[in-house]
Amino acid sequence: MKRFYLTLILACSAAVTLPTYAATGNMPGMDNMGTVSGQATKAQTFMGQGKINSINPAANMVNVAMGPVKALGWPSMSMNFLLQNKAMLNGYKAGEMVKFSFAKDAAGGYIITRITPVRQ
Repeated sequence: MKRFYLTLILACSAAVTLPTYAATGNMPGMDNMGTVSGQATKAQTFMGQGKINSINPAANMVNVAMGPVKALGWPSMSMNFLLQNKAMLNGYKAGEMVKFSFAKDAAGGYIITRITPVRQ
């Protein structure tokens, strides 16, 4: 009977701790899960809207004056974002209003994964 209870306790403990352990990224061999070539995946995607302040093609970066992002608790601000693909900003210019999806990358920064113009 003791063996049964011990097995039950261990099984319940594993069922509770393994998902948490995996979610924190502490599982060996899973270092690159959630990133593709060092870029963010859609698992943690957030939405933003704002005006393009500047574009830096050499750095593959855009600065956007954006509204608040409630999901992250962010107020309105201007922020630099890396681009998932340099071609994403073809045809865009400073002053243009855009909607965009972004995610946290492996380095802790934020990367735009999709961008579309705001139709007025």
